[in-house]
Amino acid sequence: MDSNNKNEFIPQIIVLCCENSAYRAADMAGTLKLSYPEGIRIVSFSCIGRVEESHILHALENGADGVMILGCLEDSCKFVDGDVRAKKKIVYLKKTLSEIDIDDARVEFYNISPNMGAKFVELITEMNKKIKELGPLFKKDIIFKEESEFEKKY
Repeated sequence: MDSNNKNEFIPQIIVLCCENSAYRAADMAGTLKLSYPEGIRIVSFSCIGRVEESHILHALENGADGVMILGCLEDSCKFVDGDVRAKKKIVYLKKTLSEIDIDDARVEFYNISPNMGAKFVELITEMNKKIKELGPLFKKDIIFKEESEFEKKY
């Protein structure tokens, strides 16, 4: 599609990152000058295990079309089991989303290490493609703000 087309759907995706792994992978992607689609907002957490279902629901309610949760590789969590706790929460949340007729593919969890900048971009690009196929979560009459209320709060 032509990027000047005002009707082009640009998915708004919140990426919740562990500051010890995925956030560093995002930084590496930047250092390598790798680009990813527009509409991506990265939010860093000290441990991805601190992400609650309410954080994800809040993001979806406030304009995100999808949410990615990126944690440490298994057995590499600085806080022992943050990635395992987060993954369990996401499994539960995905079931809940399905029950209320929201495609659970709008929320995904991945494990990633700090040296995986190219993988970071690949995952985001795949998620962007998936959300484009699903379309907007809600009909929007507002433009996704440069800094969302979610980002201000966390």
